Amino acid sequence: MNLSKLLNFSLKSDELIELFEDYDVDVIYSYDRLHEGMEDNYYGSINELGLQFSFDENQILKTIFIYVNGHEDFEKANLSELEISAYGDKLSVIKYAKENDIECTDGEASFLGENRAWAKLSLSNYSMHYEFREGILGLITLQANNA
Repeated sequence: MNLSKLLNFSLKSDELIELFEDYDVDVIYSYDRLHEGMEDNYYGSINELGLQFSFDENQILKTIFIYVNGHEDFEKANLSELEISAYGDKLSVIKYAKENDIECTDGEASFLGENRAWAKLSLSNYSMHYEFREGILGLITLQANNA
C-alpha cells in the first residue's frame, strides 16, 4: 500500500472510500467548539495497521500518522507492507537524504522528559517526518506539501 499516493485525495474519493470500508473506519468530525478561529478537521484511524488519517476543512487528506511501535489503541505498523523505509536512527535518515540528493532538515528536543530526535525528508509532493523517541523510531508522519 503506497500511502503517499493518497495524500491530497478527497475523503470521498473511491480509493479512500474502499480503504475505509475495508477496515470499517469511522470518520470523526472536529469543529471549532470554542470559537477560536480554528479550522474544522476530519480524522479516521485504522488501528490494526497503526495508521491515522487527518483531513482538512475541505475533506482533503493532508497528513498520515504511522505508529511504528504502536501507541495507545494503535497496533504496530508493518512498514514493509506500507512501502515505508525504516531507519535505525536520525543519522541514517540524513545519510539516505544526502546519498539521494533529497532535502533534509533535522533537530532534537526534550519533550515531557523524553529525548526526541527527528529528521524530515522533503520530497516533490510531500514530506516524511521520522521521529525517534529515546533513540527508537516511534512515529512517521507523511504530510502533503500544501498542508
